[in-house]
Amino acid sequence: MSRSVSTTAARVVSIALHPFVVFAALAMLAAWRVDPASLPRTALGIGVAIMIVSLFIWQRRRGGHWETVDASRRQERPLLYALALLVAGGYWLWMGGRASATSNGVLAAVAMLCVAGIANRWIKLSLHMASLAFAGVASWPLSPVVAMLAVTLLPLLGWARLKMARHTLPEVLGGVLLGLVAGTGLLVTA
Repeated sequence: MSRSVSTTAARVVSIALHPFVVFAALAMLAAWRVDPASLPRTALGIGVAIMIVSLFIWQRRRGGHWETVDASRRQERPLLYALALLVAGGYWLWMGGRASATSNGVLAAVAMLCVAGIANRWIKLSLHMASLAFAGVASWPLSPVVAMLAVTLLPLLGWARLKMARHTLPEVLGGVLLGLVAGTGLLVTA
């Protein structure tokens, strides 16, 4: 595979398995499997959240504040973490702020982001890897097939993040570990 083709392939993989996509798919799966009546509300909440974050990212890139849409530089991350926490908290409130499959998942994801935000002082953990690993563990009770697919895709996503030079190997592996721990924490407390 030529360099440009492999870089393009890595970019496609990174976009297809972006944390927004992964978390949206996980929330929709949880709503569908646990509380089908909440599916329209979940979809609307996800759509609004993605729109808010997308507008923010567009503004940061257009204003020259971020090099990439991924907030790939460590110093770009704190604002990304703050926005993600605000959006996740708003989504949790939108869903009723009560214990449910999706709201507990949102709280676990928020805890994961908090740990990544604190760790950012020393290491820029891959949120792509963390979200996919989290989804792999968290989706197991909902759909073992989806869970296995997510876990199977981790090496491909890791390759893509390394190929695009968005992360180092320790950042990729640290992201996987963070996602696995957060997903396991969600299952243990459920």
